[in-house]
Amino acid sequence: MELDALGMVAVFFTAIAATVLGTMSGGGLEIIMYPVFISLGIPIPIIISTAFTTNVFWTMPAAYNYLKGRKVDWMFVLLFSGIGLIGCYLGIAAILTVQPRIYQICIGVIILLFVVYLYFNKDIGLQEKREYSKSRGIYAYPFALVMGFYELILGVGNAIALSILTFYTRGFDFIDGLGHYYLIVLPWSIFSAAFLISKGYFDIQLAILAILGSMVGAYIGSRYARYKGNKFIKTLFVIVGGILGLKLLLGF
Repeated sequence: MELDALGMVAVFFTAIAATVLGTMSGGGLEIIMYPVFISLGIPIPIIISTAFTTNVFWTMPAAYNYLKGRKVDWMFVLLFSGIGLIGCYLGIAAILTVQPRIYQICIGVIILLFVVYLYFNKDIGLQEKREYSKSRGIYAYPFALVMGFYELILGVGNAIALSILTFYTRGFDFIDGLGHYYLIVLPWSIFSAAFLISKGYFDIQLAILAILGSMVGAYIGSRYARYKGNKFIKTLFVIVGGILGLKLLLGF
């Protein structure tokens, strides 16, 4: 599809805004990108393909900004990402059949549940405590299949879900959790983008504009969030997640 000048500007700046907020709050860039792209008349499968393609380019810089100077648990990244790839494969059929309004209602409920949980658990994710046993850390892996599947469906809130999960199983704070999430999601994005592109769901003009915008936004967002710290990240998710969760649920 051909975008006019206004459409190209809208795509570029939407990608910037989405990744700034997404990388700072862990709420997922899709929550902003999808509604705007839908309003431009872009088909859902091409939007999803574009989102995964942009992820391939901006997740590593974001992970670097969050994890610079910190210990990276590479074994956890490899195992969790590998198991999650199975979920990604299982989720392919769902993204091509589910109606957009069903996406919005389901994801709105999920985001609001995360928001309520974080609001009433004041200390979660604010301090790094890597003191849990290896056996406790194993409990995280069964969730990889579900999260890989959900990443294909929409993925909004997955970063926060992983942050909560790794807080209880590995002692990560929000900065650790988000940094590891962006490493984990890279193979999922490569697989998902390649599969959808191979099926013909791709627009080169849209992809280039979205990639450029998302790389700018991810750099700004991850740098600023790392500078401000865990409390800022948590507060931002509760505020932004609450507003956008209600928007999706109520459809306004």
